[in-house]
Formats: sequence, structure tokens, C-alpha cells
Amino acid sequence: MKPLGLYIHIPFCVKKCHYCSFTSWCPRDGRQVQDYFKDLRQEIKTYAGRTKGYVVRTVYFGGGTPSAVSADEIKQTMEALGRAFAFDPQDPLLEKTIEVNPGSGTAEKILAYQKMGFNRLSIGLQSAQDHLLKVLGRVHTREDFKLACGAAEAAGFDNVSADVMFGLPGQSLQDVLETVQMLVELPVIKHLSCYSLKVEEGTAFDVWERQGRLALPGEELEREMYHRLIDNLRLHGFEQYEISNFSKPGAESRHNSSYWDLTDYIGLGLGASSFFCHKRWSNTADFNKYHVGLECRYPIEEGAHRLSDLEARGDFMFLGLRRNRGVDDLEYNQQFGRHFFDDYREEIRGLLESGLIVREGTRIRLSTRGMDLANQVFMAFV
Repeated sequence: MKPLGLYIHIPFCVKKCHYCSFTSWCPRDGRQVQDYFKDLRQEIKTYAGRTKGYVVRTVYFGGGTPSAVSADEIKQTMEALGRAFAFDPQDPLLEKTIEVNPGSGTAEKILAYQKMGFNRLSIGLQSAQDHLLKVLGRVHTREDFKLACGAAEAAGFDNVSADVMFGLPGQSLQDVLETVQMLVELPVIKHLSCYSLKVEEGTAFDVWERQGRLALPGEELEREMYHRLIDNLRLHGFEQYEISNFSKPGAESRHNSSYWDLTDYIGLGLGASSFFCHKRWSNTADFNKYHVGLECRYPIEEGAHRLSDLEARGDFMFLGLRRNRGVDDLEYNQQFGRHFFDDYREEIRGLLESGLIVREGTRIRLSTRGMDLANQVFMAFV
């Protein structure tokens, strides 16, 4: 059986964060939430029988904020997934993750998630400083986060991931180091996703930046935050396994890793993306089109594209290079019957000469400098 990942998008939030460009909003009423989950479960039902030969290895509920809706809606959705897709309940590697906002992830909901079969939580912290959380538009405090971690531990979770952001308006290097220190002192935290702020078009931060109201750290300070963060996490047993991801041994995100390994995955819900049978597509991000499409059996997919062999080889390279272990020519040869040292001879030579990648036998990976200029490396293979 081939491995399959499932991503389920929950677009609802208590409040839209100032930096967020994802498909998400505050629902106008409870009826809209109910209608969405009815549509979502209808979409899931359409996949029954379409993934024969595949077994689900990872499930990820993201958003938006899954914890902003009732636990019962999540439970019914999990049950629908169990009817439409093949699972092996005895699989020790089966990973089921749900995102939790400390402001809406109550102890009761977290316990309910554990009873549903979730074995991993991703809790959004972003920063340990309450004044920075207000700048970001978050609806929780540092103490709310610690209470959510305590509730997770009490419910039996032993694998919790936290999100951290750096390069924030008004953020100092000491703020970042204090955030890291707080996290490494919580035993339940086994994984960290650490992102540099990117001001996205259409967000509140985008408007404020154009108005000259967004005081961002300079590039040199932002890079120092990143490198000091890496060093401090390593001292506490968190190894970097991807540009933005760190974990204790064995606690790597299997779901995120499937994206970089080109494992098939199906995105369910508004705006969710899929990669299945060498084809990429996304669901519409328009709520009305999504609702009418499922109600009237119209297509809800947009931008469907079957990858050519050349595109698949490029994806193998630039997605694989996100990981600290890089890409291996032996794996490339096994998958494509070719060698990337031949297919990308000039590109690899140039990147080696510029010090952006290093070669270790049949493998190439980003150098420390390459981590800072990763997009420049990736463009060589697109």
C-alpha cells in the first residue's frame, strides 16, 4: 500500500491575525460553521473508493484555527475520514495532528482530541512576550500557552509542537532567546516550527508597512535571531531537520516531511492544495463556489496540473533541499532513472563554487550561507 497524507482546512478564527494571509475569517454565525462542515464532510465522501492502494499515514487539521470550532465538528469529520479512506489502526507511525490556539484550545477540547485519536498537537505561540502577541493580533497570552501545554500533558499528549516567529515589529534578540528558553523548559514540547515574518499582501501588516507604521528589525538582526535560535535549540537537544523545523530525536513532523519527500497527499476543505498521482491542484478559496460546487456536484478544484518529468525532477531537488540532509543522487536515480549530477551539472557547479551548497558523496545539501539564501538556490532548479 502506498502512503497518503491528508490535510483538512478549517478556515474559522476567533480573530484574524495581523500577519495572516491564509484562507481564514471570523464566522458570521454558527450556521455558517455548520454549513461549512456539512460541505467538508460531503467533499470527504466523494473520495470513497478513489484512493485504492493507498493507506493514510498522516492526518493534519490546520487553518485558520481548528480549536475555534466545537470538538464535535472535528469528531464528525474524523469519522467521515475513517469511512472514506483506508487507515491501519495498528500502524505505529500513523500521525494525527491538530492545530490549537491557546486562546480557544480549552482543556476540554484538548482531552476530546486525544479521545478522537489525535496523537500530536501543534500549538501556536509565536512569541513569549505579551506585548508582541498584541502587535501580532493574537487572542492569547504567554500564560494561556503554558496552560494549553499543561492541558495537553494532562490529556496524555507527549508530542506537542509550537510555532515561533522572529523578525517581528519591535522584537529584540533577547525576546527571541527568552521565547526559546521558555519552550525548551516545557517537557511536552518536542518540536518547533520557527518562521521569519514575511509581510504578505493584503494583510494588516502590509497596510501598516506601506503607511510607514511597521518598524521591522534590519536584515542583519533578523539573521542573527535565526542563527542564535538554531544554536540555542541545539544546546537543548533540538536538531534542525529542515530550514524552519526543529525537533527532539524521533519527533520530526511526518506530515510536513511528506511534502518534502513528494509523498501523495490530498487537501480537503476551502483552498486546500493536493498532490496526488503526479497531479497538483487546489480547491477554490471562494466559500460560495465551494458550497454550491459540493451541493450541485460542480468541480471545486482549480489550477489542476499534471507534472511533467522535468517539473517532477525540479520539485525533487528544491523541496528536498529544504531538509538539512539535502538530496541524494541514489534516490533521484531510483525515482527517475537519471542522475542529478548530469541533469543539473551547471547549476550544481555554480552553487558549489558560490558556497551555497556542499557535496557529501552522492548527496548535496544547503550550506550555512545557503540557508540564508535558500530561495536563490531553489530558483536554480525551478
